[in-house]
Amino acid sequence: MESARKTLRLRARLTLTFGLGALLLTSALSVLTYLMVRSNLIESREQSALSVASVNASQAERRIYEGATDKAVRDFLSNLRGVRSESTPLLRLETDWISADPVVFEAPGSLNSDLLDTVSSSSSAGAEMKYKMEDGTPVLVIGFPLATRNALYFEATPLDDIEDTLSSLSNVLRLVSAGICLFGIALGSWASRRVLLPVEKVGQTARAIAVGDLAARLDVGDDPDLATLATSFNQMATNLEERIEADAKFASNVSHELRSPLTTILASIEILNSDKHALEESSQLALDLLNEDLERFHQLVEDLLEISRYDVSANALTLERFLIVEFLERVIEQNSSTETQFEFPSELSDTIVEADKRRLARVISNLLENAEFYAGGATCIEVIQINDGVSIAVFDNGPGIALNERSSIFERFARGSEGGRRGSGTGTGLGLSLVAEHVKLHGGSVAVSENLKDGVGSKFTVLLPGVVR
Repeated sequence: MESARKTLRLRARLTLTFGLGALLLTSALSVLTYLMVRSNLIESREQSALSVASVNASQAERRIYEGATDKAVRDFLSNLRGVRSESTPLLRLETDWISADPVVFEAPGSLNSDLLDTVSSSSSAGAEMKYKMEDGTPVLVIGFPLATRNALYFEATPLDDIEDTLSSLSNVLRLVSAGICLFGIALGSWASRRVLLPVEKVGQTARAIAVGDLAARLDVGDDPDLATLATSFNQMATNLEERIEADAKFASNVSHELRSPLTTILASIEILNSDKHALEESSQLALDLLNEDLERFHQLVEDLLEISRYDVSANALTLERFLIVEFLERVIEQNSSTETQFEFPSELSDTIVEADKRRLARVISNLLENAEFYAGGATCIEVIQINDGVSIAVFDNGPGIALNERSSIFERFARGSEGGRRGSGTGTGLGLSLVAEHVKLHGGSVAVSENLKDGVGSKFTVLLPGVVR
């Protein structure tokens, strides 16, 4: 049902409109041409046949007299047919019928009875009729009553040559219509591409801005009709760039300003922690709570500083070569407080990768912390090689991530519907956002899906292409 509701793309609709317009126009012209040619051919044939038949009927009336033999009449009719070979004269003398060519037109068997009755009942005026004989041959038959010997004169003119001409004309018009329709489609495709080129440029520039290229601008050339659009779009992009840069600078400045007093507070807390045993129990509890909140505050400031570096493009990879399996084992040992399985194919044991060790360690640590906070800890980490890259998957058996949240949880300060109540810890809302930024800087991607291995929970997959050397 959904596919039926989908509409064609604008370019396809424009192309189709050109094609249908060309088809309708050529069809109308073809039908009009066919009808006019048919009318002219038949009218010309009728006038010519009527004129000749009228003259021949007058000659027949002068030549026929009492006592004329059938042979004389047949010779006369043959002579008339010789003058106009495409017509066949025939004559009724009293009750006898004589045809110039009985094979071509038999008298009276090939005559239409209605035409015969009309001519027989007429005193002077003749009559004509177009019809098809029993063998399918179209004919035009013209008849006149003659005063001599109660005679009737007819001439049968075949119209099959006109039908052949019209049939050939019809085929030619069909071919011409099809050709013009195809030409219209080609013209529509070319015109739509030219017309929609500015729209495509707008789309390309918007996509560039969407993926982080804030310097992208729209260039439509010297077209005055599009100048207003380009100016407005570029002004919007400039305002957006300035706003983002201002926000990033503000976040960076705030983070730096918070760092100094935070360092002082942490140093003071360390002094209190050294004499913790001398404090009362209630004071010790308060000191523990303060330690937890300051640790969380410290992590938030560090995360904000890291994010601000990405916003102002002050980030660069420091590539190192290291054993991927050994590296992951150390990261798991340092960050996982639960029993986490580590699975990898044996051929990866001696595999060396080239990546930013600090950032990659932060990626794995953040994923493990996320599993610790919200899913009771990671159950398994699996690493495999894909072409010249690696895929690192972190599994948990927690409540899972709702389908409509699987892309938004990588946004800044997004903690999901379960973030406020799962587990005992609380995060800053920047951990997964930093994971996405670090992975993106490596040219990779991160995604979350269902944990099909355990049948419950989530699977976070980090794909780093082109790091295996």
